[in-house]
Amino acid sequence: MKFPIPRLHIMLTTASLLWGLSSPAFAQQIWSGTGKIVSGAGEGGTVELSLSIIDYNVQFLSGPSKNEPPFQLNKSTDLNGTVTMNAVTWEFVQTGNELGVSLSQNNPYRIIRYRLFPKP
Repeated sequence: MKFPIPRLHIMLTTASLLWGLSSPAFAQQIWSGTGKIVSGAGEGGTVELSLSIIDYNVQFLSGPSKNEPPFQLNKSTDLNGTVTMNAVTWEFVQTGNELGVSLSQNNPYRIIRYRLFPKP
């Protein structure tokens, strides 16, 4: 027994396949904001951070890792992940339109928590 496939279903399936094939790669996002030194050298101070993200590749535009090469976060629906570079660990947690970034380092010992927002 054959069941007819509704035309609307075929059109929607075709449209979604074409959208997937023609949609652009993850566009560049610039995130910036301030952070607070919550522990260690400079405790209580406020610092700024800006970064560029293209296809989950992160490039620091300012801050302690400005001159480091880009690195890639895990590909998921949000920008979440952890990376260690030159004895500095960065943790990224995206919640909606906010990107929480934490820096942990040992020399000098310091923990900074940033709140970044996308620049229009």
